[in-house]
This record gives sequence, structure tokens and C-alpha cells, in this order.
Amino acid sequence: MANDDNVWRWDDSKAVRTSGAEAQARMDALLMKAAGTDDPDDAVSVLLGRPRVAEEREETVKIQVRVPRSWQEEIDRKAVGERLSRSEYLRRIIGREALQSA
Repeated sequence: MANDDNVWRWDDSKAVRTSGAEAQARMDALLMKAAGTDDPDDAVSVLLGRPRVAEEREETVKIQVRVPRSWQEEIDRKAVGERLSRSEYLRRIIGREALQSA
């Protein structure tokens, strides 16, 4: 619950006690909703900053490129504007270009 000071505060009146499988199912559902996925393992990956690159599980590889500093600054500015990490922003750009060329 956010207050006017934008600080999250615990609200005992909304607390629900669960344990075991029920608690796991509730947490899985919350994580999947937050990540926009229907798989708990994918949800954890997405929320930890490692979103799926493709629908099918496929090996991913690291690609490194060198760019002028001005490019990096522009990429970072656009990524922040879209509320993404630099890595996620670049994955989206590369993915869109690769899909258009296919």
C-alpha cells in the first residue's frame, strides 16, 4: 500500500496466512502475474532480469560489440525512457530487426 509519501507500509488487515502448497501456489500466481508469464520458472527469470529471448527455450549466447560513447549514451537514455535495462532494450531492438528480416 502506497501512502502520500510513496513509502510502502504493511497493512495487517490485508494479511492472509497460508503455508505449504497453498502458499507456493499463491506466490507462483503473484510472480507469474507480475512477470506476464504462465510459468513460475520463467517468472523468476524475468523478474531477476533475465527475460526470455524467444518463446521456445533455446540456448542463449553473449554478443559483445563496441560502439561510440555517444551511441551508448543515447541507448541508455532511450532504455531509461522505456524503463528497461540497457540489455533488455538492445534485445528488443535486435529481436525486432531479426524478425523483420526473417
